[in-house]
Amino acid sequence: MKNILTVILMLLATQSHAQHEQHIIKGTVSLQDGENLKPLPGAFVHWTETPGGVFTNAEGEFVIEHHHGPVILIASFASHTNDTIELKDMITPIQFVLKSDNELAGATILAKRINYGLSKLDPRTTVLLGEREFQKAACCNLSESFENAPAIDVSFSDAVTGTKQIKMLGLDGFYTLIGREYMPSVRTLNSYYGLSHIPAAWVDGIQITKGAGSVVNGYESIAGQINIELKKPFGKEKFLLDQFVSEGGRAETDLMYVKDINKYVATSLLARYGVRGLENDRNGDGFLDMPKGQDFKIMNRWQFYTEKGLEGTANISFHNNEQNAGQTAFYNGDNSAYGIGINSQVMDAFAKLGYARKNRALSSFGSQYNFNNTKMTSIYGSNTNQNVYDAQTNQAYVNLLYESYIGNSFHQYQTGVSFLYDKMHETYTGSGLTEPFRFEREEAVPGAFFEYTYKPKETFSLVGGIRADYNSIYGLSITPRFHGKYRFNKDKTALRMSAGMGRRTSNPLAQNQFIFASGRSLHFDMTDPSLAYGLEQEVAINSGLSFEHEFRLTYMPATFGIDYFNTTFLQEVVVDREIDQEVRFYNMENGTRANSLQMQLDLQPARRTEVRIAYRMFDVETIYKNSENAASLTRTLAKPFISRNRAFISATQNTRNDWQFSTTATWYGPQRIAGKFEQNIGQDVAVYSPSFYNWNMQVSKTFKKKFEVYVGGENLLNFKQENPIQEAANPFDKDFDAGLVWGPIFGRMIYGGFRFRI
Repeated sequence: MKNILTVILMLLATQSHAQHEQHIIKGTVSLQDGENLKPLPGAFVHWTETPGGVFTNAEGEFVIEHHHGPVILIASFASHTNDTIELKDMITPIQFVLKSDNELAGATILAKRINYGLSKLDPRTTVLLGEREFQKAACCNLSESFENAPAIDVSFSDAVTGTKQIKMLGLDGFYTLIGREYMPSVRTLNSYYGLSHIPAAWVDGIQITKGAGSVVNGYESIAGQINIELKKPFGKEKFLLDQFVSEGGRAETDLMYVKDINKYVATSLLARYGVRGLENDRNGDGFLDMPKGQDFKIMNRWQFYTEKGLEGTANISFHNNEQNAGQTAFYNGDNSAYGIGINSQVMDAFAKLGYARKNRALSSFGSQYNFNNTKMTSIYGSNTNQNVYDAQTNQAYVNLLYESYIGNSFHQYQTGVSFLYDKMHETYTGSGLTEPFRFEREEAVPGAFFEYTYKPKETFSLVGGIRADYNSIYGLSITPRFHGKYRFNKDKTALRMSAGMGRRTSNPLAQNQFIFASGRSLHFDMTDPSLAYGLEQEVAINSGLSFEHEFRLTYMPATFGIDYFNTTFLQEVVVDREIDQEVRFYNMENGTRANSLQMQLDLQPARRTEVRIAYRMFDVETIYKNSENAASLTRTLAKPFISRNRAFISATQNTRNDWQFSTTATWYGPQRIAGKFEQNIGQDVAVYSPSFYNWNMQVSKTFKKKFEVYVGGENLLNFKQENPIQEAANPFDKDFDAGLVWGPIFGRMIYGGFRFRI
């Protein structure tokens, strides 16, 4: 009986597999290059009336499930003519051939690149930002590139260096894994200034993922993941010159030159030079509103591919940044005045190598490599009374992965191993310290991961991932993550859900450098001296739901989205500024709970007109230790410098003759100011900042698709935070603090520039 059942089950499985194979269409998409055909990666293939589809792999291959309606397939790629094939039988593989629009007189571009929108294909809640989107703001670097993205908060971290920081889901930016081409980039010593070190003119696109990201990219994403795609040598541009100037005395020049060695190899040289030469003190507090200094960066990129399926990139860059800030008297020869000098050098090398198997569609090997060396010296104070922070880090990263499918394309997986190495040396010498703080950390983390995707059709997918890592300091850790997506209602409505764990080693000094520009004393409540900084790793669980619906509001195409995310810390390193004249670092179990709710409405009231309206609410609370003489051991407070409520509206109008008008207005609700309390009926009541508006606008004109001129203004209402520096007249006092910033400092700023590209 047992043998009979076994035979029946085998026959059923064979029949099921055969039926499934009949529902799979395989093929290739090629590019017509003269008389030759070459594979076209990234082409989009879909059925006629179904928006959802698949992309070709590195070899131009695709696998799509059979459609039970009209059997007509379309292949498309930006700036290329579409190719349509009607399948009169199910014989595969089939072949599409696309031609560049440049080869056809009077051809029309039938595919448009997304400049802003939620990815339909990704099971995660991922927002896509194209180059044109972040060019609507005065974005010389990436820290300034998110003004039009409601998912990201941008704010100044202190009142002397002008450094902009981002927040996501109500949490500081270092809880977001920021990667460059899916390799960890802005972290450890680079976590504070790293985004400002990436020129926006070099960036091709940005993907913002809310919640826990993929286990393939590591274990460090807690609030989300930001991936930055740089312009590649085989891209659409062969030359770029970008010039920016502002009334604040800031001028920045970006240059890119691309050289095709042959049809298989190309290289590009990217360079940036920026200078800030003016002394600005618009609020009259005796301190520069933004630092003086200069910035230089150069990068060389190489990209290649072969007809046998091997392709890769190799890159090396060097960056030098100098900033000088502090009291204006310091720059007028007063050696007893308060000055700030920050110098950093970054050497970075990274590469990717991949191989697509020709004998097995959707199967490929990949590898990623990154090495980073960063040195930084920061001096705060006078020649005789200084706080000095000196740090150096070496970081190495290797990720080896393989992706394929089990049986058929319904069951896809990625698996591999990774290795992360950090070596940091930090010294902080404060004027009030009897001896310097010295921290050394050497951390090696080998790991392995597996991620399975069940995708029976393009509208439905489930992703489950798990990774195991062994940390040389903290031991073994397991990181599970789960994502799901379902699109229905003729692909107009989408539901997504996610849950996962993230962990990271805190870098208390490197990621909180605003504390150096203050008179506060530093205290570390160490849990175990053998751990990094004597503190446990931070561990959090993130879960979320999102809903998206496309519809028509009267005659207008519209999209409404709402998402909710919760982040709960199981273990946290708290930065405590709630007691005057000091800052404390300590571990807290179940310390922070962050809830994020965002609603967004995108409209197209007319052709070439886009309107984006968003409202976001945060509920973020942290448990702090009380002082020793307090009645209770802990107290719960709203996390400082986070607007509980924020409203946003953005509008863009393009014209037929290549004018673009864009404007963004944001309302920021009150923010709790760290350490500030008022007495009310014998109780301490937290002090909040006033609400305020920020209004930006830009006008640009493009000539013959090559030369663009733009002019704009930031903070056009000229709102400024009053007295952003506490005890500015007494910078060597213990109450001096330049890190209590909740609003703009400089006021209105007019800027302009041009872009020339070939």
